Amino acid sequence: MNITFSDEITFEEYNALRRSISWGELSKRQFDMIKKNSLFFVIAKIDGVSIGTTRCVGDGGYHFFLCDVIVHRDFQRLGIGTMLINKFLQFVDDTVEEGETAMITLVSAKDKEPFYKKFGFIERPNEDRGAGMYMFHEKK
Repeated sequence: MNITFSDEITFEEYNALRRSISWGELSKRQFDMIKKNSLFFVIAKIDGVSIGTTRCVGDGGYHFFLCDVIVHRDFQRLGIGTMLINKFLQFVDDTVEEGETAMITLVSAKDKEPFYKKFGFIERPNEDRGAGMYMFHEKK
C-alpha cells in the first residue's frame, strides 16, 4: 500500500471522508473557509484517492488546535492516523522556535482518547485542569 500525502482535496472528497465516519457534511462555503484558514491541512491518499485527513487552526505561535482527524472507515487500524498525527507534530516542530513551548489541544471523538494518549496528550478533567467544553451553534 503506497500512501502519499498532499494538501489537495476536493469538497466532495472531504465530505465523503466525513460521511465515512458518520460526521455531518459541511457546506461548500465552510469547506472553502477551512482550506483558506487552516494553519495545517494534510490529506493521506492511496492511488490518488483521499483516505484520511487532519488539520490545525490556531495562532501559529503558541496555540495549535488539532481538528478533523479523519481516517476513512475502510482504512482504519492501518497506522494512517498515526502518520497524520506525526505529520502534524512535525509541522508544529517546524513552526515553533527552539526553546519555545506550543500548546496543542484537541477534542477527541468518543473512545478515541487512548489513540491520542500514545502521542502524549493528557485527558481533561484532571487534577490541574477542568473539563474541555464545546457547543454546536446553528444559525436560524
